[in-house]
Amino acid sequence: MGMNLQITRLRGVRGKITLSRLRYGMLFLNITACLFVMSVIAITTTNVCLYGKAEEFLRTLGRVPVNPYSSLVKTCCICLIFFVTFIIRQSVSIHKKGIIYYTFFVDAVLNIILLGVMHCNYNGFILWLLANIIFYMESNWKFLAMIAGIFIYMIFSYDLINVYVPLFSVKDYFVFYYRNVQHILFASFYMLHDLNFICFIIFCIQVIREQKDIIDEIRGLYAKLKVANEELREYADIKEKMGETKERNRLAMEIHDTIGHSLTGISVGVDTCIAIMDTNPAVAKAQLQVISGVAKTGIADIRRSVSTLQSDDSEKTSLEHNIRDMLYKAEKATGTKIEYDCSTELSFNDDEEKAIFRVIQESVTNAIRHGRATEIRIQICREQDNLKITICDNGCGCKDFKSGFGTTHMKERLAMLDGHIEFKSENGFTVNAVIPLRKEGNGQ
Repeated sequence: MGMNLQITRLRGVRGKITLSRLRYGMLFLNITACLFVMSVIAITTTNVCLYGKAEEFLRTLGRVPVNPYSSLVKTCCICLIFFVTFIIRQSVSIHKKGIIYYTFFVDAVLNIILLGVMHCNYNGFILWLLANIIFYMESNWKFLAMIAGIFIYMIFSYDLINVYVPLFSVKDYFVFYYRNVQHILFASFYMLHDLNFICFIIFCIQVIREQKDIIDEIRGLYAKLKVANEELREYADIKEKMGETKERNRLAMEIHDTIGHSLTGISVGVDTCIAIMDTNPAVAKAQLQVISGVAKTGIADIRRSVSTLQSDDSEKTSLEHNIRDMLYKAEKATGTKIEYDCSTELSFNDDEEKAIFRVIQESVTNAIRHGRATEIRIQICREQDNLKITICDNGCGCKDFKSGFGTTHMKERLAMLDGHIEFKSENGFTVNAVIPLRKEGNGQ
């Protein structure tokens, strides 16, 4: 498709060059033909007078020009003006329609004057003027101009006008000379006349070809646009599906983080209550109240995740408060000792704060659920432009560590922030996370 369009454009450029050359050629042919006709009349008039054959020559003529030399000078001046108007059209921008139309008006008036001076012995400049009008005319009117031009050309022919208005004929001047010279003069006259007409026909054919190339290019562009629209539609469908998949994954992470953390606290807390229920019912009751609060908080978190609604900025609490509240509830529900140490202000962008919170929450949940840890230590500090999070526990660790749903999504969250996370299982389990901080929210 692209190659076809390039070929079409190349043809269009070549077509414009061809049309321009044809107009130059027609201008040269018309000037030559006009000067040829009027020169023959003027020179023959001089020769008739020199050889003393004026009376005999006048008997063969119907009409003669009043002043052949004056007519020749007028023809030269008109041809010169034709050339000037043509140069003006060539030099001005095609968008300056006013100047171009003015030159067409001047050329039309000159055509009428020239036909009068030459007594319609040559009307080829009509075709030249029409060729220029067609060249500059809008596409919708080109074919109408071609038909009108040929019609006007036929009306202003010598034979038709001579029926109603007596005219002198250059052919009568040709017969003054010997037969061999006559043949040359007649051949030259008809050759110039026919060549001009042939050039006009070629010009019209080239215009039609150019129109066809434009139509082909438009069709090609339309086909290309159609393909592009189909591709955009397919891309939109893919993007929509990707958005749905991304949203499902986000909801899965949210639900996993909230449900996993809440259920872990509830599970460990219930086990503790079962163990002390018989020996210390009061403590068990208090523990159950804490567990009830954790369950209610978990339900609220689940509803928020499923509905994908976020709190307004006015209702948003700080990251520091959310972390401490989450750790306090986990500590109360499970009896796990959690030590929290933060040496920097936690004020970041929303995506950074959510990633930090979820990493701590998931690490604490895993330490309690899988590691059966009784002590967890969390350290947050700032090293240059990075936030470093270290979470250690005294649990049983993991000899053969394999990433699960939670740890995989921790990696994905940090990867979106150009951060990274490492897991070590030595004397318990350790999580090391590093998050590059953006300049607009660096926690200082």
